[in-house]
Amino acid sequence: MAAKPSRSRPGRRLFGRGADYVALGLIAVAAIALAALALSGFSLRPGTNLSPTSRPASTVFDLPAQTPTPTPEAPISVSLLTDQPSAEADSWWASSVAASLVPGVVAGGDLVPTATGDSALTVSELEARVAAVPSLSSFVIVHAGAGDLDAGTAPAAVATEVQGLWQAVAAKGGTPIVTLVSPSNENRAETVELNGLLQTAAAAAGFGVLDLYAPVAASNGSWSPTFSTDGVLPNAAGSQALAQAVVSQLPQLVVTK
Repeated sequence: MAAKPSRSRPGRRLFGRGADYVALGLIAVAAIALAALALSGFSLRPGTNLSPTSRPASTVFDLPAQTPTPTPEAPISVSLLTDQPSAEADSWWASSVAASLVPGVVAGGDLVPTATGDSALTVSELEARVAAVPSLSSFVIVHAGAGDLDAGTAPAAVATEVQGLWQAVAAKGGTPIVTLVSPSNENRAETVELNGLLQTAAAAAGFGVLDLYAPVAASNGSWSPTFSTDGVLPNAAGSQALAQAVVSQLPQLVVTK
């Protein structure tokens, strides 16, 4: 008996249209899921943050810090109490502090500069000047002792009197700056001894020392011929040398009051 021919047609799909619709549906669901993951920040790459809430970190720009403008410091007032002439235009005082050539320092008006005289003032005469002012509110350069040496007073006694002058200045509210006595051709050894005593006493009292001896002294303790014509007072070159010493030394002596 002959077999019946097959009813199936060549090339016909086995699952029909229903299977096609299911496959298309699955593809659509997968596409929607991938799109949702992409929008949420989710990544399938290895080593990435899988948190769905992750976002790229915002960039922070550091602004340069602004440096405040410093407030200029007021100049420090310095007055002069000296037994030597200081009112002349070519004196070391007029060529340094009074000329505003010392950085951060201004000439004080507490004491009147010493006028030209035949001889140096004594310590007692300077004490009278201090007693005549109601108060002192600045640093005071105390340049004293040469007049007493000229009068024949022993260096140790002069040193004691000068220390009393420092205390008189401090009692009025001033801050003494001790000055070494300038050279003297007549009192060379006495001047050297007095300066040693003043330096020791100033260190013990905590006062600064302004050296107006070494810059103009010769090796034997007298005035260098370059800086004094008469061996008593500085000439123009000597006054300039002393003024330069003041400009160099004084700023370190008025740091604190």
